[in-house]
Amino acid sequence: MLFSELPILESTKDALIKMGFSEPTEIQSKSIPVLCEGDMDFIGQAQTGTGKTVAYSIPLIEKINPKLKATQALIIAPTRELALQIKDEMDKLSEFSKVESQAIFGGVSLGHQLKVLKKRRPQVIVGTPGRLCDLLNRGELDLSKSRFVVLDEADEMLNMGFFEDVKYILDTIKDKKTWMFSATMPKEILKLAKEFFTDPMIVKVTKKILTNEKVDQQYCLVKRQNRTEALARFLDLTQDIYAIVFTRTKVGAKELTDELNSRGFSADALHGDMSQEQRNITMKRFKQKKINLLICTDVAARGIDVTDLTHVINYSLPQDNESYVHRIGRTGRAGNKGVALSIIDPLEESRLRQIEKITCAKIDKIQTPSIAELQQVLLTKELDKFTKENIEIEESVLYETFVNHFEGLSKEELINSFYKSIYDQNLKKYESALSIDLKSRAKSSTPVGRVQYNRYHFNHGKNSGMQTGDLINFVAKKLDISGSHIGKITIMPNFSFFELPDSLGDEVMKLNKHSYNGQKVFIEKAKPREESKSRGGRRRSPRRRFNRA
Repeated sequence: MLFSELPILESTKDALIKMGFSEPTEIQSKSIPVLCEGDMDFIGQAQTGTGKTVAYSIPLIEKINPKLKATQALIIAPTRELALQIKDEMDKLSEFSKVESQAIFGGVSLGHQLKVLKKRRPQVIVGTPGRLCDLLNRGELDLSKSRFVVLDEADEMLNMGFFEDVKYILDTIKDKKTWMFSATMPKEILKLAKEFFTDPMIVKVTKKILTNEKVDQQYCLVKRQNRTEALARFLDLTQDIYAIVFTRTKVGAKELTDELNSRGFSADALHGDMSQEQRNITMKRFKQKKINLLICTDVAARGIDVTDLTHVINYSLPQDNESYVHRIGRTGRAGNKGVALSIIDPLEESRLRQIEKITCAKIDKIQTPSIAELQQVLLTKELDKFTKENIEIEESVLYETFVNHFEGLSKEELINSFYKSIYDQNLKKYESALSIDLKSRAKSSTPVGRVQYNRYHFNHGKNSGMQTGDLINFVAKKLDISGSHIGKITIMPNFSFFELPDSLGDEVMKLNKHSYNGQKVFIEKAKPREESKSRGGRRRSPRRRFNRA
């Protein structure tokens, strides 16, 4: 099917042609006709990256009266980046139909947004739940003419704790049609649908997670404490890299950015603690390639649209396999080749095997660059600076001083001096460096499925307000690990016990620099119980519902 065959206006078809779109995706071909021609509540389920925005934007544009200067549709999105992306998509699709849209979100001046709303009176508002509720509570948002409400990325809004705000907004708007699009349908979303939807039509696209064949997927195994060193070695090896590096937490993103900058790499972080102005400045610098590394979490990366990335690097694997696919889909675009590199410890290797099965794509194991290879690349890079172009120097007093300084040296002495300068600045750091590669668990001395665990004493318990989920979130977030890595947990009135794999032993003591509920944390290795020495297959199932770090 082509877009030209769908029951949509010629003005919309013209916009699609200008955007270069000819064939709809499955969710688009199944949603657009029924939403354009029908009048019903609607639920569309399709994985991330399948074109859900276009699937609801076209029907909205078709149903809106462009001559009526009032808000006729509200789109709710979980993040400001996604809200801006939706707004941009709406602008492109409505170029020839003159439907106006406006994005509103937190992190920027409320007064400025109110002025824009009152001046432009857009027919479509795209907003984040918090800012929408703020405007509604102030009586500054008139939704009396709104006939449609769209919930985009509903599962993400649930994960980010916005569901009460969403319910409040839905309660506020009467006589509306509600459309919801989501990658997954957990119980809470189904309850929401039962409460706020009237006999909705449901379209579910068959789950097909396939990766771009132009993306070369790789991984290397290192100890957790060597991840930054491994990343730095790959960055030194790869010339002209332009990459997004993913971490699991915003704290991890900030810490990694500081470390990379201290090592001489050009990096900046994108995270939830930044104001919108700061985020815009960072993205502008990244798109202009004034920085070549953007360090961020999955949430912060939503809405980022950069087509010429050379690499996507997983410094931490995401919580779910679909997010992995969405991450690496940001490279290998516009006919270019791309590389997706995951830097993991042996505990995470089984996750990659799962991803291989669902994507039907091979993820190749590679070694970190050798010391000899790194030094050769760095030396060549420095030499290229002096040989790529003919350098013309305007004579001056400073230049004469420079020439006179070396006048008495022989050619051999000049070359030695030149090499010594390059060596001290760029090559010396790897002189005593060691290999940081690890073998796969399948080839190690510990049998597959029998992970060695250590037991730790935690000086907080029930009396400090700690429950099992709190402990999982605290440990996972502070150590930037998946909650599924945590073994058996015991919560006592005044203290707790938890287990972590032996490979994380060097990391766990970092928890002692933090506090919990305003009280200092003290963690020490506890005497292992007999059954925890080698838990293997007896380990508890992962408690993923608590793992929101």
